[in-house]
Formats: sequence, structure tokens, C-alpha cells
Amino acid sequence: MSDQLLVSNAIDLTMLPVKRRAPARAARAHALKNCLAVVHAVNQLVAPDLDEAAQLRLARAQQAVRRMAELIEEDLALADDSRQNDGDEFVSAEQVFDAVRLRVEDLAESRRVQLKFLVGPGGVWGDRKAFTEALGNIVKNAIESSGSGDTVVVASTDGVEGGQLWTIRDNGPGIPRDVFLHLGMPFLSRKDGGTGLGIAIARDVFEKHGGLLNIESAPGWGTKVSIWVPVLPRA
Repeated sequence: MSDQLLVSNAIDLTMLPVKRRAPARAARAHALKNCLAVVHAVNQLVAPDLDEAAQLRLARAQQAVRRMAELIEEDLALADDSRQNDGDEFVSAEQVFDAVRLRVEDLAESRRVQLKFLVGPGGVWGDRKAFTEALGNIVKNAIESSGSGDTVVVASTDGVEGGQLWTIRDNGPGIPRDVFLHLGMPFLSRKDGGTGLGIAIARDVFEKHGGLLNIESAPGWGTKVSIWVPVLPRA
């Protein structure tokens, strides 16, 4: 594919709107928390009857259940996510990529999609959990856009002045132009059950850290997401 065609199908998401948080509904959140407690308990009861490989998968499911419970707790406490610097630390690319891999490898296997993580040195200063959520959203989208036997490549390289360039590349069908123009708009999605929030939230996380997110896509070529994050977030 020519560079000219790629440029014509690239969109800078830094100016698109994003809804950061839905209105708090404490009663509903509490009910969800109770449901997760049941799931967690049933998983514990089932675990002894499984073989070693299945137990490892169940352990990852339990980790996801705990993460959901944590998010619900944050909503119940009406956590203020406008505090951009809470929880900031130096985060290596390896830490973020390993956490993302654990979250998505079962999804990839279930869809028969190959995952290739190419992790370079270095890292950035910021919120490790937020980076993991944001990158996980993008990788999950790439997996769900791929077909059986396709490969999703997730790579990191050291950038200028110590920043990081993260790329996610799939060789799926690409994004139709009419859909492409609306990427990053909350609650607009072409996927069944989709909310359109994944890219919007990811964009917002990287922008808060002084970064940029760019997408290139075309039918028959696939999709490439490039994320640039400076080593230190902007003041």
C-alpha cells in the first residue's frame, strides 16, 4: 500500500470527544458487586476439579473478576479521576505489555488469533493501571477484528528523548471509511454489544500523559495503531 493511501486513511484522535465516566448508580454497582462475589465463589469451588492448564485459565478469570470488583469499588466511592497524577510511577514497557498479554491471551486463543509481543527497553512515567487498560482496549479491538489464523503484533520501541512508541498491527479486513471517520466517538460502534468507548478511553489516557494516538487503516491492508508517550507527562 502506498504512503499516500495510508495518509489519506489516517485520523488523529486527539481532538475527538470522550465521555470519561458514566453517571454513578450506586445501587446498580452494588448489585454487580454481589454478582461478582458469586462468580468468584463458584470459581473457587470448581477449581479443584480442573486439570493444571484449566486451573491457570481459571486463575486469570479470577484476576479479571477481582479487577471488576475494584472498578466497582472505585465507582461506589465516587473516586475522582480528574486527579491525573495519583498513582504515577515509572512503568516499563515490559510491565505494561506483560499485564496486557495476561488479559487478552485467552480471548486470542478462543478466536484462533496469534499474538506476537515485541517488547523493547525503556518505559514512561505515569499510571500503570491506566496504561494497561488503555493498551488492552486497543489490543482487544485488534483481536476481535482479526480472523482465524491472523496475527496481531504488539511492539514497543524507545523513542526520542526517552519516550515510547507502541504499535498494534493487525492484518484484518480494515475499517470501512464511514466507520473510520467516527472512531473514538462514545456509544458509536459497529460491533454487537459494543459501546465505542474503548478507543475513546484509550485516547484520553494517553493524552493525559502528554501522548498521541494515531490510526491507519484500509480495507485489505488491516489496521495499525501508533501510540506515542513521552517519558514524562506534560505538566
